[in-house]
Amino acid sequence: MEQKRMLLRALQIKGAIATLTASLIALAFFSLHEAAGIIIGGAIGILNFIILIRFVYSIINPESGGRGIIIFLSTAKLLFFFLIFLAIIKWQIVSILAVFAGFTIILIILAYEGLRQAKP
Repeated sequence: MEQKRMLLRALQIKGAIATLTASLIALAFFSLHEAAGIIIGGAIGILNFIILIRFVYSIINPESGGRGIIIFLSTAKLLFFFLIFLAIIKWQIVSILAVFAGFTIILIILAYEGLRQAKP
């Protein structure tokens, strides 16, 4: 439980710092369109992994409740993210490549933190 909290906290702090840094660089070299895309991608990435870790913990923990609710919430999360990406692509709110870049930043930080905490 403590390791889950440490991983979530490190992901939130380092992910937010890296995402904001990348968005400032994008703002300096590109436009607000790309900087906002990186921020949105980072926020989606952090939210996705927070929900994913909570779902996995609730499946592993037998006192967490019914599995039907977990499946429903997981499906609702996927539908929500699908609608967000659909709106971004359809109305070109922000750059989709920048959204993927922000999400990738969070993925890299998650992999780094997971490997760092797995070392003895």
